[in-house]
Amino acid sequence: MKKTVVSLLFTGIFMAVCLLPLAGLLLAGPSAPVANEIPAAKPALVDRDGALNGDYLADAAAYLGERFCLRPECITAWARLNAALFRTSVTQDVVLGSDGWLYYAPTLDDYARSAPMSGRELWCAARTLYLLQEHARSLGGDFLFTAAPNKNSLYAANMPAFPVDNRLSNAQVLARRLEEMGVTYLDLFAVFEEQAEVLYFPTDSHWNGRGAALAADAILAALGRESGYFAAGFLPAEHRGDLYEMLYPAGREADPDFVPAAGFTFTGGGKNPDAITITTECASSSGSLVMYRDSFGRNLYPYLAESFGSAVFSRKNDYGSVALSPGDVLVVELVERNLRYLNEYAPALPAPVRENTSAFEAAAAGSMALTAEAEGEYLSLRGRFADVVPDEDSPVYALCAGILYEAVPQPDGFRLCLPEGTDPEGIRVIFTAGGNRIALEGVIEYR
Repeated sequence: MKKTVVSLLFTGIFMAVCLLPLAGLLLAGPSAPVANEIPAAKPALVDRDGALNGDYLADAAAYLGERFCLRPECITAWARLNAALFRTSVTQDVVLGSDGWLYYAPTLDDYARSAPMSGRELWCAARTLYLLQEHARSLGGDFLFTAAPNKNSLYAANMPAFPVDNRLSNAQVLARRLEEMGVTYLDLFAVFEEQAEVLYFPTDSHWNGRGAALAADAILAALGRESGYFAAGFLPAEHRGDLYEMLYPAGREADPDFVPAAGFTFTGGGKNPDAITITTECASSSGSLVMYRDSFGRNLYPYLAESFGSAVFSRKNDYGSVALSPGDVLVVELVERNLRYLNEYAPALPAPVRENTSAFEAAAAGSMALTAEAEGEYLSLRGRFADVVPDEDSPVYALCAGILYEAVPQPDGFRLCLPEGTDPEGIRVIFTAGGNRIALEGVIEYR
């Protein structure tokens, strides 16, 4: 009899614990999504057309699995237990460091030099920036590229033991290619290494408020503008780290941060610092800025907005969707771990015309498929090399209607933006492979 009572009591407790999250969901509502999760939609019995939803059970399972009551608290408790007992992270994107430091796992390849970009990839990335600079200067503007260092590239003292290759990093090799091509590049690695102060958050992947001020001063100095944001006064603040939120979604700890004591006077910007496009104006400054930035621009953009009469900050990766006007300053900022984006997102730039057309008027040795589609004021052509691999440092040209254009190169292809109305029939794609010039006739497929 006693065993039966104990068994029933244990079963009752077990069922109550299992049903508690569902009961909490019904009584208190769904839990908030964790970190950057996109919450699962509430399941519907019928779809928009009134038909029965055949995926209702799967949708319900996904919804309950992601929104059950106390989910963030359960994840946090499990993460703390694993960190305390086994020194392991339960989140694949977060690396546990010492003294409470957290690192972003996608930066490990850069840190260990274990996945270097190929010579062709680095050359194409540098050439793309060269073409961006050439375009900006053709409009009478200025250009600057800079890479925000990964946190463990600057502050590795708290990293766990990890084998590191002694080869140059992708950022270091890219910097050399940019120097060879004459592209204006700001080395933020050197700028931060000169400071004894730690200027990144312990539990976030980004620089703090003072780090952003230092980067802003360096960018403005590289553009020939004076500023003194880093030397100005700051007020203490707090910041909840992005890595901390991934690992401990119900946690309440925060990193110390800094905000400028003088504040900002620019207008615009909106309430979302992560917006795709931010437009600002500052009556006390002059000049116009167009800046492509990533998440490191969250703390950075207010300082630059304060330093230009008008500014547009874009989080798009195509580097060509924001129009440039004569006299604009074009800045591209990209975090170290995402340098491959320079090849993945070929900008929609008007293809520059090159001289010595007659030197490229050779017979085609074969053909390659090209896709063509109208994009705004351009006819955009894209192609992928199938059987022939260009040399590491080979530009890609296109001879069309007797005019020689240079395309934006990609490791396995190119993008070419020709003037609207151009007839691409008979176009030839020209590059070098094995030291020999190759010409391929383009076979156009319209979209």
